[in-house]
Amino acid sequence: MAASYVLVTAAAVIVVEAIAIAFTIPSLLANQDLVTRVRYTAQAYADAASSASTSSTQLVLPSDFVLGQTDSSLGPGKVRAQGYGLEIPQYTRAYADGGPPLSLALIFSPDGHVIASSYPARYPVGGDAFGALPYGPKSMLGGDAIANVPAGQVAWVVEAVVQASGKPLGSVKNLNAYVYVQAPVQAQTIGSLADAEPLLLPGLVVLLLAIPVGTLFGLLTTRGTVRRLRRLASTTATFAEGDFSQRVVEGPQDEVGRLESNFNEMASRLEAAVVRERVLAEKGARLAERSRISRELHDSISQDLFSLSLLAGGLERALPADSPVRAEVQTLAETVQSTNREMRALLLELRPSTLDEKGLVAALQELVTTYSARLGIKVSADLEPVAMAPAAELAALRIAQEGLANAIKHAHASTIRLAMHRRGDIAEITVSDDGQGFVPNGNGSGLGLRLMRERVDELGGSLTIESREGSGTVVSATLPLSAA
Repeated sequence: MAASYVLVTAAAVIVVEAIAIAFTIPSLLANQDLVTRVRYTAQAYADAASSASTSSTQLVLPSDFVLGQTDSSLGPGKVRAQGYGLEIPQYTRAYADGGPPLSLALIFSPDGHVIASSYPARYPVGGDAFGALPYGPKSMLGGDAIANVPAGQVAWVVEAVVQASGKPLGSVKNLNAYVYVQAPVQAQTIGSLADAEPLLLPGLVVLLLAIPVGTLFGLLTTRGTVRRLRRLASTTATFAEGDFSQRVVEGPQDEVGRLESNFNEMASRLEAAVVRERVLAEKGARLAERSRISRELHDSISQDLFSLSLLAGGLERALPADSPVRAEVQTLAETVQSTNREMRALLLELRPSTLDEKGLVAALQELVTTYSARLGIKVSADLEPVAMAPAAELAALRIAQEGLANAIKHAHASTIRLAMHRRGDIAEITVSDDGQGFVPNGNGSGLGLRLMRERVDELGGSLTIESREGSGTVVSATLPLSAA
C-alpha cells in the first residue's frame, strides 16, 4: 500500500515537472535564440569593421564609420530581429540611468578604449569600454552568456575582429580589436487574466482530472484495508470480552498483515498464559488441600495416637508382672507406636515439597533430613546434581518419597540410603534399606510400587526391585534426562 502511494506521488511529480518544463522550454529556447542572434550581429560588425579598416596590421576606422542604425526607432529595453541578427540602433541622445537595458554595440581595443560605439553619449570614442561588459575584461574573446544587470538581464557576446583571410589583426598574442554586442532579455509578464490563461488552464485541467482519479484510486486501494481493519477491530472487541479463542484471518504481509499476525501471536500467548494460570491455580488448590489434611491429621489423629500411647504405657506399668493381660497391653503399645510412625510418614508425604522453589537435589536433601529428624531413623544421601526435564524431576521426587515411606511402614528399616547419579543420558535413583524385605511378585508387590512403575513407564524409563526376606530391599529407577 505504501508503495502504491509512492508511485502515485512520483507520477504526480512527473506530471508537474512535465508541465513546468513545457512552460520553461520556450523561454529557454527563446534565450538561446537571442544569444545566437547577438553572436551573429557581433560577427557581422566585426566583419564590417575589418573591411572598413584602413590598415592591415591594426584596426583603424574611417571618420565616417557609424556603428548601429541611425534610422532605428527601437526604444530602450526592446529587441527587434533583423535577418539572422538583431537591430542595433545608433542612440544619439542620453537615457537616464536606472532605465531598462539597451541594445548596444561597441568596438574596443584590448586595453579597453572605445574605438566605435552605438551609444556615444554614454560610451564615447576613447572612453572606457570595460564598464559596459557584464563581467569586466575577463569576458573578452569569444565569451557569451545571459547576465544580470541593474535593471534586468542582457544576452551579450564578445568577438575578435579578424582580417578577410581569417587571421586576427596584429599578432595572436596582441589582438587589438574586439566587438561587444548586447541585447535585453524580454521578461515574460502577465498583465491580465487573458495573458495568464495559457498558464492557468493546464493547471486547472490537471486539478480537475486529479480529483476524481485520486478519489477513485483511494477507494480502490483502501477498500480492502478498511475491511481488514474493521474485522480486526471486531475480533479485538470479542477478545476483550473474554473469548480468547478468537483469531483473525491473516492477509498479505503489509503493515496491516503484520498487525494481524502480531494480534494472533498475542492472543495465542495470552490464551496459553490463562491456561497456565488455571493449572497453577488448580495445583495451588491441591497443595492447599493437602496441607489442610496434613494439619487435621496432625492435630487430631496424631494427638489421639500419642494419648493412646501414653495410656498404654501407664497401663503396662500399673499391671503386675504376672498379669495375664500384660502381654496384650504390650502388643497394644507396640501397635500404637507403629501406627504413629506410619502417620508421621504419611504427613511427610502430604506436605508440599520444595521442588519448584529450590530444585530436585535440595528437595531430596530436605526429605532425607526430615525423615531423619522426625522419625529418628538413620537416612543417608548420595545425590549428584542432574539436569532433567520437569516431569522427570517430579517423578524422581515421588519415587524417593514412596521408597522412603515403604522402607519405614512396611520394611521397618533402621537405615535407609538414597542415591541419585547420572549414567550417560539417563538418571538413576536408588532407595535401599536394611529392613525385613519381601518376595517380589509379577504384580508389583503392592499399590505403591505399581504406581511407581506406571510413573516410570510413562516417561520411558525402567524400575527394578531387588528384595529378599530378611535381607532388605533395593528399589532402582532410571529416567531419561529428556523426558517430557
